[in-house]
Amino acid sequence: MADLFESILWPEGQINPSGLASEIYFIPKSHISTYPRPTVTPATASENVSLDGDFTLAAGKFFFKLYSTQGKGKVNWETLGEKDCKMFKNKGTFKYPDINDAGKSLAKQLINANCVIVVKLPHETEIRYVMLGDADYDTTVTANGDSGDEPGSAKGITIEIEAPCTTPLPNYKGSLPLETGNLDCSTGIFTETGN
Repeated sequence: MADLFESILWPEGQINPSGLASEIYFIPKSHISTYPRPTVTPATASENVSLDGDFTLAAGKFFFKLYSTQGKGKVNWETLGEKDCKMFKNKGTFKYPDINDAGKSLAKQLINANCVIVVKLPHETEIRYVMLGDADYDTTVTANGDSGDEPGSAKGITIEIEAPCTTPLPNYKGSLPLETGNLDCSTGIFTETGN
């Protein structure tokens, strides 16, 4: 591995948006044939935390979309493991704002599923998508529902994912096959099928 240590500075007045975009993408691992992989010989900090390649999916399969209420979700990581064996536990929390049948059905399917989630992080000058889950390690998903306790109170389904990984929140810049087209995660541009 290349020596990639470098000084990290913070320009005064820099814009630094937080949170998540309101749409996330998920797929059961059983629908994935091949995965993007970490850059083999990274030469830059960006390459050191990015994935190369695209997903190849089983015939007729695609990533699903899930709406997540802004301000109620996040992605983060924690250090995992013992000395000389440390890696990361990437985590995501997403909030679907209802406990309707579609949401409850998704919760029922997700809690014992092994899946991959791709999330867009807002930024003014960069396109940033990160991936939770990979080919090597199983993911853990919880889905908890809440009716709210008074008129106007928050309700819905909180979905949490934990995914061990050698990289904290790896960047994904490839293509996401969706039901109606493809999302290019390097540009953020969606192209409908047939266009």
